[in-house]
Amino acid sequence: MIVTAEHMLNTHGILLRRCQQVALALFSEQAAEHGFSPTQYSALAFTYIEPGIQQNVLGERIALDRSSVTKCVEILERDGLIRRDVDRNDRRARMLYITPEGEKVLQTVHDAALRARSRIYATIGKERFQNFLEDMKAFSAILDERS
Repeated sequence: MIVTAEHMLNTHGILLRRCQQVALALFSEQAAEHGFSPTQYSALAFTYIEPGIQQNVLGERIALDRSSVTKCVEILERDGLIRRDVDRNDRRARMLYITPEGEKVLQTVHDAALRARSRIYATIGKERFQNFLEDMKAFSAILDERS
């Protein structure tokens, strides 16, 4: 036999995909009333953290390609949560700013994200989860090493 089901079910690709599904489900469960995705939460959070962040930089921060970040930003702008301004130094670039309504929504959705994280802590413990995050950072850095 070339490969077994046990081997396949324990590959990093399948396990990471399953972890992503769990993270999405936990977040969605807590933030369902807001109709917010984890990607929208990340985009809104970085717009708050870095006022005037360029749209392309936002895409890099949250690991989205150009068309996906554009779609995400358009939804947030349509809902009045952020505004886009043309960068005076580069007319092709867009700078993003959170609106007062966006700040209110961010606080509510952030609270939902914290509740989702507390579910993880209750299951595997805070220290084990922190170790898992550190391992994921190290794993993610593999691509940076190739550059």
